Amino acid sequence: MEGGSRRVTSYDPTSDRGHHLAILVGQGVVAWVAHDLRTSAPGALAWGADMAILEHATLPKHPRSVSFVSLPEWSTLVPDGALYPGDEEQHLALIHGELPAGQVRDEPVRTLGASCIYVHEELAERQVLERFPNARALPLQAVLVQSAQQRSNGRPLVLVHRGADRVDIAIAHDQELLLSNSYPARTPEDLLYFCLLAMERCGCSPEDTLLHCGGTHLTGIERDLLQRYLPHMASANPFRWPGAALHEHADRWLAAMDQLACVS
Repeated sequence: MEGGSRRVTSYDPTSDRGHHLAILVGQGVVAWVAHDLRTSAPGALAWGADMAILEHATLPKHPRSVSFVSLPEWSTLVPDGALYPGDEEQHLALIHGELPAGQVRDEPVRTLGASCIYVHEELAERQVLERFPNARALPLQAVLVQSAQQRSNGRPLVLVHRGADRVDIAIAHDQELLLSNSYPARTPEDLLYFCLLAMERCGCSPEDTLLHCGGTHLTGIERDLLQRYLPHMASANPFRWPGAALHEHADRWLAAMDQLACVS
C-alpha cells in the first residue's frame, strides 16, 4: 500500500515528553498517531506497509509514553471474580480454540469490573518492543469497549472496527456495555449482516441507534451499504488532517486514535 503522513501546523516532533505515541500494527499496514498531551488532540499521523514507518521523520523524538495495538488479536472479556492466576490461556482457548505463539496478557477494564485477556502475534509484538522497549501493549477489544462507553450518551451506540477479515463491534448505551464481540467478515454483506445481528441481540433498532464506523480495511462500498440500512451512521473519527484528500478518512486509524483514553 502507499504510505503517507499528516500533521497539524503546531506539531513539534522535538517536544520533550510532550506526546503520547499510539501505534497500530494491522494486516498489511502499520500506522502511528502522536497526541499532544496538553490537549489530547492528534498532532501527527503516518502510515505505511511495514515497520519502516516507525522511523518516519515526523515521529516524536521523545514521547512521554507509547502504546500499541497489533492485529489480528485473540481476546475475551472475563469478569474479575471469574479470573484466577494461570487461567488466562484457558479462557482464551475456550473462545478461540488453538492460539498462536505469543505472550498472553491481560488489560483491566475497570468500568466493567473485568479484564480483557488477549494474545498478539509474537513477531509483531517483538518488532514494536525492539523499537520501543517500554511500549504498552493494548487489546483492540478494550480500546473499543472504552471508546463505545464514552460515546454512548443518550441513545445506543454501535462502534465498528473493520479489519482485514473480521469486524469488531462494541455496543453501549449511557456508558453501559451491551455487547463486545468479533465476527468473520470477508464481504460488505458480511459486515452489514453482523452489524445488524449484533444490534438485534441488544434490542437496538436501526432507527434509534447511532453507528460509528472505522477500521483499517473499511471500504467506500461498505460505508455506502451501512449508510443505506443504518440512517444514523457516522465516521468514528471525523477529524480532518490539514492537506487530507476528500476520500481520506481519519477513522481508518481508529485503533490508534482511540488508544490515548486507555493510557491517560
